[in-house]
Amino acid sequence: MNATTAVSTTQEAVRAGASLLEIPLDRISESKRNPRTQFDERRLAELADDIKQHGVLEPVLVRPFTNGKEGTYELVFGSRRYRASKLAKRETIPATVRELTDAESLELQLVENVQRADTHQGYADLLTLQPSSTVETIAAKVAKSPAYVNGRLQLLKLIDEAKQAFRAAKLNYSHAFEIARLQPKDQQRALQECFPQHRNAAAVLKDQKAEAVTVRQLRDWIEREILLDLTNSPFDANDETLLASAGSCALCPKRTGSNPLLFADVQRKSTCTDRGCYQSKVNAFVQIRVKRVEAEGEKVLRVSQAPSWQTKGQTSSTLHEGEFRRAKEKGECPTTKPAILVDGRNAGTVFHICQDDKCPVHMQVSRYQPTPQERALRAKELLTERVEKQTRVRVLDAIRKKLPNAFSRPDFEMAALDYFRRLGHDNHRRLSKVYGWTEKKTKTTWGTQAVDYEKIGATAVQAMSTADLHRFLVVCALASDLYCPGYNPKQSLPKDSNLARAAVRYKIDTTKVAATIRAELTKKNEARAVTKRSKTAPNTPSGRQEPSKVKPAKQN
Repeated sequence: MNATTAVSTTQEAVRAGASLLEIPLDRISESKRNPRTQFDERRLAELADDIKQHGVLEPVLVRPFTNGKEGTYELVFGSRRYRASKLAKRETIPATVRELTDAESLELQLVENVQRADTHQGYADLLTLQPSSTVETIAAKVAKSPAYVNGRLQLLKLIDEAKQAFRAAKLNYSHAFEIARLQPKDQQRALQECFPQHRNAAAVLKDQKAEAVTVRQLRDWIEREILLDLTNSPFDANDETLLASAGSCALCPKRTGSNPLLFADVQRKSTCTDRGCYQSKVNAFVQIRVKRVEAEGEKVLRVSQAPSWQTKGQTSSTLHEGEFRRAKEKGECPTTKPAILVDGRNAGTVFHICQDDKCPVHMQVSRYQPTPQERALRAKELLTERVEKQTRVRVLDAIRKKLPNAFSRPDFEMAALDYFRRLGHDNHRRLSKVYGWTEKKTKTTWGTQAVDYEKIGATAVQAMSTADLHRFLVVCALASDLYCPGYNPKQSLPKDSNLARAAVRYKIDTTKVAATIRAELTKKNEARAVTKRSKTAPNTPSGRQEPSKVKPAKQN
């Protein structure tokens, strides 16, 4: 079928209500509204090879151009088959022709590509084409939940760097959704947090092995660094006049409770997601308090609870803990001045301070004064600590009073193992050699291989008889004397050491033992020397082979 015949037949078929036709590829144009924007070139090539062998098995969907050249069509869906057919050098493609409006065409495209990651622009276009549509009605058409559609629409608010990372599959949908719910400045911080080993988005895109942190880690960071609990705010969250441009927090879409579709996973409904707006309200609230005090003719000093090294953006006139002393009341000393807290949940609190280091009233007062809440918490901690300490002492005393005259087997093993554990790794290794224990390496919690002497010792102790346990305790007491410093190899065993005293008690001649060992080592060294000479006997004194015995090199 040639191109002219195909076009004529198509036009007749559309008028006649027919659906499946062969249409020339040069008469079809791809839709600019198609939600699908990315194609895998390798898979396109594979599909093109398949089309060369078997043809296009499933027709594409097209609609006639209403304002274009007669006999031309817009591709509704089937872009991969269309592109692969071009690669396969086909002239026509099987297509279903339907009369569709822009909105109907976009609906079908969304349904066709609903599982793809890059459909968010299509949902926005559909809302534009159908002003009466809502997130709920669109969700019903594509058989998805309203939260799903709303989440896809939210991706349009991603900053450019995050969009690029999402399109390059460096971020999955869950990462992108968590970031898209934040304000632009916070999105930049969150993107950096996803890739802590990379300096910027360009480095992430360049690194083919770049891998983001888990979604759980990202959420934890957002909860810790971005989200703010409005129940702890120093200002009235329902005040519409505090910051006219922002209005009341109760009605703000950036409050989690006001936007349940977007923040369905956030349990606290009074959470603010815009730190910039929150800080602006804090500043406005503080300024109102400042004006009240200044109306009485006094200048108010600004004080921050944060350490000075954490206060980026604050003026140099802001004071920090350690730069003043708190006064109990106004006029407590001649240099007492009013001050206001500019941050934290108590921002806007007015109190009085003294900055004079030589003030006779306040020079004995610590600069670092805990708040009432901190003092109450510390008192509670001290009480818990005292209860725990005294409980342990009383339990030990109660056990002491019930101990029998002779060791029970469990007590004996406990004492022996506790003594063994306190000896340290080096003495564990020495005792292991003395007893001939099998030293098998096992995997440690930090990933390396090591010998767990405590576990080996516990197994050995449980297998010992009562008499062996008696001996084991004595051996543990003597193990530390096995250490001989390498920097002074001639140092003899001190006479007052446990090992030397035990040798005297059990009538062991240490001098004779040393002589026996010296003879054994001398014999071993002599045998080693004889073996070494026998191996070098056929060679020259220099250790080289005789020239006549050197074999000529093989020629290639």
